[in-house]
Amino acid sequence: MMMVQLGQCNGILGQYPKLSPLVRRRKERIQRSMSLQAQALPSRTQRIMESIAVEGEVGGAGGAYSYNALKRLDHIWSSICSTVTVSQEPQQVVSSIPGVTSHSDLTGKEVDKFDVVVCGGTLGIFIATALSAKGLQVGIVERNILKGREQEWNISRKELLELVDVGILEENDIEQTIAMNFNPNRCGFEDKGEIWVKDILNLGVSPVKLVEIMKKRFISLGGVIFEGCSVSSISIYEDASVLKLSEGNILSSRLVIDAMGNFSPVVKQIRRGRKPDGVCLVVGSCARGFKDNSTSDIIYSSSSVKKVGDSEAQYFWEAFPAGSGPLDRTTYMFTYVSPQPGSPKLEELLEDFWDLMPEYQ
Repeated sequence: MMMVQLGQCNGILGQYPKLSPLVRRRKERIQRSMSLQAQALPSRTQRIMESIAVEGEVGGAGGAYSYNALKRLDHIWSSICSTVTVSQEPQQVVSSIPGVTSHSDLTGKEVDKFDVVVCGGTLGIFIATALSAKGLQVGIVERNILKGREQEWNISRKELLELVDVGILEENDIEQTIAMNFNPNRCGFEDKGEIWVKDILNLGVSPVKLVEIMKKRFISLGGVIFEGCSVSSISIYEDASVLKLSEGNILSSRLVIDAMGNFSPVVKQIRRGRKPDGVCLVVGSCARGFKDNSTSDIIYSSSSVKKVGDSEAQYFWEAFPAGSGPLDRTTYMFTYVSPQPGSPKLEELLEDFWDLMPEYQ
């Protein structure tokens, strides 16, 4: 705001030529100094995030905890928004090779053979375990250590029981993973009333415990996990797919499943530089001090479309009791946007988050 106001002052000063050159230069120096000070002031988001200890930051659905990570995400987002939609040649990760693997340069090399290889483990572990339970030999490639994040996943008991139905969880495993249980759950829009429902996204499940249970189950079924490994290339032969990992491993598989998420190199190759059609931007926090903390919001909009930066956005909220304490609550604010120049940055959303949060709850 100070920068905008100074810009207006500069315009006003330009209308008064009677000021002496000495006075004018002095005023200009003062204005430049104030402008630099305004630029140097950290945002509220920066002050808050830099005051929080960061341990084992998780990407993807786990989000970014540190201010530096937030700025990196905003840089990626800005590049997506500003990129002109043109077809370009991405890194060629997947390629088709004529012939069979026995006639390739793999002869004499050590190759780990699987029926299925799943690339990306945090969610891929579930389908990998289900396939292992069917008697298939399955491998997982995960660039980090395969573990769940600290913040709960929200789910219903009915959905968890589906994992029991396919044979990858036991019912007593479910009870071990549940950190919170809450009802009823609200859906609502500004001035349009509210709907309260029960047993929908009403459980907070610990990803740490759930993924650890699944990991042990997967290994017990003969599954193999390549942790700290990333896919370098995937060659499709007539009889198999061959994955070369950056760390030197070579895997052969009848089927490859891409569970690497938005930044998958396979997805980038398929899209050939095209922008996504739409993006859901999400910011949020886990805070303590909510005395009325027994219900959740599945989706709630408390305000109309508003100006954010050079764009407009409709904000939606999601809020759940957190398993870290009886007064703790996780709150997300999200919006759907088209990736165009002027689309709001994540830091701009967080600045609005701090302003709107007290009014919302």
